[in-house]
Amino acid sequence: MKIRTLFIFILLITLTISLPIGQVFAIDGETSDSYIIYDQNNRQIMEKSSVEIGDSFITADLEEYEVYEIDGNKAYARKIGNLKIVKTKELTNAKTLNASNFPQTICLYMTHNDESYTPTDGYDSIYGAGGIHDVAKELKAELEKANYNVILDETLHIPHNSSAYSRSGLTATKLFNTYNPDAQFDIHRDGVSKSYYYTNQNGKNLSKIRIVVGKSNPNYQKNYEFAKTLFATGNSLYPWLFSDIYSGSGHYNQSLKETCLLFEMGTYLIEKDYVFNSIPYLVEAINSVLYNPVEENPDNSTPSIDNDFSNSQTPSEDITSPSQDENDTTEQSPSNNNWLWAIVTSALIIAGLTITAIIFYKKKNTKNIKNMKKEKKDGN
Repeated sequence: MKIRTLFIFILLITLTISLPIGQVFAIDGETSDSYIIYDQNNRQIMEKSSVEIGDSFITADLEEYEVYEIDGNKAYARKIGNLKIVKTKELTNAKTLNASNFPQTICLYMTHNDESYTPTDGYDSIYGAGGIHDVAKELKAELEKANYNVILDETLHIPHNSSAYSRSGLTATKLFNTYNPDAQFDIHRDGVSKSYYYTNQNGKNLSKIRIVVGKSNPNYQKNYEFAKTLFATGNSLYPWLFSDIYSGSGHYNQSLKETCLLFEMGTYLIEKDYVFNSIPYLVEAINSVLYNPVEENPDNSTPSIDNDFSNSQTPSEDITSPSQDENDTTEQSPSNNNWLWAIVTSALIIAGLTITAIIFYKKKNTKNIKNMKKEKKDGN
């Protein structure tokens, strides 16, 4: 009896502590609490999984908006300017980007490792290494085909909660200090509808890509300019490639360098293969910005975006980066696994204690019965 009791107790404790809980659980994304963003004429212009007043974005139509009101799962944005693509002789950061000899180095990592693609992976979120890791590996492979030196860091920053960016910040800093990359990208997938990202070009199923920049970053303006250059370059090559640039209230570990960006590689409801199909086009855009040999571009001109605002405001570069992640509001997983892990953990602990208590109670009761019988026998 003692051996069986001990075995059951150890088994339950092992399950509770060392799975880790959630490793075998995943959530099938059926719904998403994303926001629909409308302009002042009540025209739908965007979908976003998390929105705050003051966020701004540039649409594929080269219009810039700022969010001024949120009502339930609806948000409203006012147009603050028009952008136009122009040719510039050189990028403002060309000296920085092309200072080193080719091949250049690009670092990749994932803040939200659990993110997955429901149609392909079966779940929108898989605790540990989700489908987003496959996307990062595919991006790495395509960049290497373009002769880049690519470092993919698959360090886990789980769970997917408000502290994830603090944990991934350690990874981002380590990568930057170790490799001094020419660019560094945090790879994500979004939490909105499939229709916002899906596109078919010449019979090929593809996924659009969103660029995210953090305003709570002292280098925001430089990151933003690089994002606009990449956006303009990519969409001048392939008008469908980038859905938008979204400037949120977080910092997203982008203060390390002006070429640190966050990519939303499709959404949880799109097929992962569609994202794979788009990656070569993204690499071509990145390559056109980071490394554009003179012989392939004799006039050394690169598409860029020139501000043409009638009433726009320039974001301040004196924003202080927060010490915590309360302002990090990129996509949230349509299903947050934290509550599930807590419930399962609690249930296992309670079950273990209950079974142990029952066994010991029965053992004690059996012993008492034996003692009573012995006493009765001795009394006779």
